[in-house]
Amino acid sequence: MNQGAKVLVISRDEMLLQTRQLILGAYFQVSGAGRIQEAESFLKRCAFDLIVLCYSLSPSDCLRVQELIRDQAPRPKTLSLRAAGTEDPILECDTELMIEAGPFGLLKKSAEILGVDLKARPQVAYGRSISAA
Repeated sequence: MNQGAKVLVISRDEMLLQTRQLILGAYFQVSGAGRIQEAESFLKRCAFDLIVLCYSLSPSDCLRVQELIRDQAPRPKTLSLRAAGTEDPILECDTELMIEAGPFGLLKKSAEILGVDLKARPQVAYGRSISAA
């Protein structure tokens, strides 16, 4: 893990959630939430550096997350994942990424946002996700 960066991935699609946790878990401490109530619980217990919001979330889910992090100091960065042909329900994200960028694109964009050098060797077992909780 690089510099202890903590990432929260939020997605209603369980397969996408698990896949993104595995991808990001090679370099970061990752937690995943499949429901907005889960995300709320994580956000109350732990400060995250980056929140990844999946296109599978509803606009009201995204607004709820934004409300939860609005007054956090420091405020976590947000990354909106978008699929081609879908509207982006996320109004106030710091940056967005089209899912066509693939797994390495997600890892690269997350590292860029967090200021982490991907050349540093990951310190976790491959195929295992690390939970921030």
